[in-house]
This record gives sequence, structure tokens and C-alpha cells, in this order.
Amino acid sequence: MSENILFKDYVPSDYIKFAEQAAAWIKTARITGMSGTVWSQSPDSKEDFSDYPMLTPKSLYGGSSGVGLFYLRLYQVTKNSEYLKEAESAAKHIIETDEGISFYDRTLNSKAAGTSKLVHVKNMPGWAAGYYNGPTGSAYLILKLFELTGNKNYKDYAVKVADDLLSVAKKSDEGIYWSEQNDLCGDAGFITYLYSIYKLTKDDRYIDAAKNFGNFLLSKGKQAPNGGTYWNVVDLTIIDFPKDVFWVNHAHGTSGVGWIFTILYNLTSDERFLDAAREAAKYIEGIAVGDENAVLVPYLDSLERGPSTEFYYLSTCHGPAGTSILFQSLYRITGDKNYLDWVLKLSRGIIKAGAPEIFSRGYWQSQALCCGTPGLVEHFVSVYRLTKDPEFLDYAKRAAKTVVGQSFVEDADGDIYHQKAIRRWSGAWWRTIPSDVHSYTGLYIGTAGNAWALLSLAAAEKNERLIELIEYSYFK
Repeated sequence: MSENILFKDYVPSDYIKFAEQAAAWIKTARITGMSGTVWSQSPDSKEDFSDYPMLTPKSLYGGSSGVGLFYLRLYQVTKNSEYLKEAESAAKHIIETDEGISFYDRTLNSKAAGTSKLVHVKNMPGWAAGYYNGPTGSAYLILKLFELTGNKNYKDYAVKVADDLLSVAKKSDEGIYWSEQNDLCGDAGFITYLYSIYKLTKDDRYIDAAKNFGNFLLSKGKQAPNGGTYWNVVDLTIIDFPKDVFWVNHAHGTSGVGWIFTILYNLTSDERFLDAAREAAKYIEGIAVGDENAVLVPYLDSLERGPSTEFYYLSTCHGPAGTSILFQSLYRITGDKNYLDWVLKLSRGIIKAGAPEIFSRGYWQSQALCCGTPGLVEHFVSVYRLTKDPEFLDYAKRAAKTVVGQSFVEDADGDIYHQKAIRRWSGAWWRTIPSDVHSYTGLYIGTAGNAWALLSLAAAEKNERLIELIEYSYFK
């Protein structure tokens, strides 16, 4: 009897094959010129993403540096030099089109107008300048290329990007900052880059700047009614949220800020930062909903209305997959088993909510590392690596099977019996516009991210280490 493809249990070689098929589709969106390569962020969309904060052309989130990073990872796995060339071509474009400090002058002083669905988010310039979307995130690809190739030009450029960042910092009585968006997607994310450059150069200017911003961030904390300290560091009225609400989780809220404090503590050994991270965790514990075995964390909080109880994200940006990173970091630093218990409870909360198979309001078919199923694969792989408990490897495999099942492979030309070796994912990245479904190329938003997650699982099963997302790169 022939093998039934739907009964198949995937093995690492399958995940690598799927990732190579994804790379083949991404290649069809390639735009190459004299200065290197970029990729269309969404080949089947007519949107103009050129000045949209989350999809800037060279961004780590949805642009060329994220795609280049995926190709670099695929090169690590396959040793196929064509993938390295793709990553280096992306780096060439990033370096040759670098704007220097004028990027920050232009971006941080921008003001959008109009009626499009993008207009309000465009008025969060700190997101466009921040780590995921600005030059420091693009330079993460350059850093990883330096680590793999030893090319000094890559090192020099990575340092230049850090120096540009320091030169445009704003000063206040509390410390330095860059924008009005101080969340992980904005200013706080810069700490990850300053950490990397300090480790690369041992130049105290970078550690001093990181600590100076850490002081600024400490001043923004406020005591929470249920215990701990929360950080409301983004004015959500800009994007039409009620004035009393604030975000809680990884991308834009307290858990992400808390994680940055753990990085600052690892960098400086300053106990104030560790205390702040503990306070952030205590706040999350105080608003979590569930039982002794499984919890979820609300999407929104309000001092007037209390935490929301009908809306839970499940993946990286606002869900347990991202929020658990704070608790993983605290466990690694302190050895306190309470933090490990919270990692496990958050993880089991994802499963108890029905994921990865059942979709919901905060876990929809976005097909993104940011907010969808591939982010769950990354999470469960990280928890498996932390605990060595096969329960979480099994969860990662379940999530990966869902990821593969959501992909699309065209029939071969004129032959319905066979398929092309080109795979892509299409998703409704806009949660509030479920009919807006497109295929994206990017790392945190699209096909590159889905394939990235499958490679993470393959590496875990083979007990190998690959380039990591920034979320999993700064555990000490």
C-alpha cells in the first residue's frame, strides 16, 4: 500500500525541504539592482508599504533584512552557497543605501495625513525607527554575516549603525531616549543592539548609553493595583484606542519592557534592572487569568476598568509565546523555580485555549511569527530547549503540522498529480480586516517566518544551534 501523505509524521529533513520550497517562492519576489536585493513585501497586494512603520523595505520585521536573515539561516542548514549569496545581496543593498542619521531626522519627524487604514499607525514614528523596522534591525543581519564570514566590512558597518543611534539620542533629566514610543517595538528594542555591539567591541560607550536609557525607562514604571509595576509606554489614543487602556505584553507592553530589563541586568549587573524585571513579572502574574496549570494574559489593561477578560492573543506580539520570554529570562538569571512554573503555565494556556488547531479572536490565521502559528513553534521549541521535556517538543510538532497545513503549493503546470517545489503562506495580517488576505515574504509577517519556524524545530530535533530571532538571542 502506498504511503498516505496526510498520515506522515514529519522529520527534520521534511522541514528543511519545506523551507527550501519557501525560499524558492520568495525568490520569485526578488528585486535586484546595482545596489543589491530587496523583495516585494507582498507580491499579490497593491498596498504601498513604503512608509508603513511595520513594513519598511529593509526592515527585520517584514523587509529585506528579515528575508536575508532567513536565507542566511538556510545557508547554515544546507551549506548551499546560493543562500549565502542572497543574504549578502540583501546586506549589500542595506549598506549601500544607508541614510545615516538623516534616516532618524526624516522618520522621527514624520507626520501622516489621509484616511487610509495605515494612517494612524504611521503616526507612531518610533516604531518605524525602532529595532524591528529601522537600521539597527537591518544591521542584525549584518552582524550575523560578520559572525559567519569574518568580513570586517560587516563589522565596521554594524558599529557605524550603533554610532548613528547614539548621535541622535535625546536627553532628559531621567536619561536618554529617542522617540515617544518607548516599547520593545520602539526605543526599548535598541537595547538589544547596543548589547550586541558592546559584546563585539567592548566599548563602554554602548553600555553607558544602554544604562542611560534604562534609567529613563525605570522612571516610567507605575505601581499596579494587583501588585508589581506596569509600564504604559505607548500612547494608544494615536491609533484610536480609548484613553484609559494600555497594552500589556511583549511587543508593546510591560512584559517586553521587563525582558529588556533582564538584558540590561546581564549587561550591567545593576540590581535595579533585575528588580524592575521582577516587578514586571509580578504585574503579569497579578492580571493573568486561569488556574494552577494554565493561564493567559489579557491583551489590554485599564486602571478604570481593570484587565480585559474576553480577548487573549496567543502568539508572540501580545500572547504567552512572547510574554513567557520575560519569565524564561528571569529563570535563567535567578534559578527561581516560580519563573519556570510561569513559563509552563503560559505554555499550557496556549494549548488549553485550543491552539494550534483552533483559531480565535486573538489567534487568527495571520500566518505570522508575530501573531500566528509559527510564533507558537518558536515558543515551544524554546521551552523544550529550556526543560528537555518531550511534552513541549510534541507541542512544537503539533504547531508545525498546522503551519505546514496552512501553506499553499501550486499544481505542476498541466499536471494535477504533482506539485511545484514552491511553497508560500497567505494570511490575514490585519486582525480587524479578515478579508485582507495576502502572501507576504517577510520574517515576522510572512513566508520567511513560517519557514524559519520549521527550521527551528528541525534544529531542536537534531540538537543543533542556528541563528536565532532576537527574542531568543539574549538569554545568558
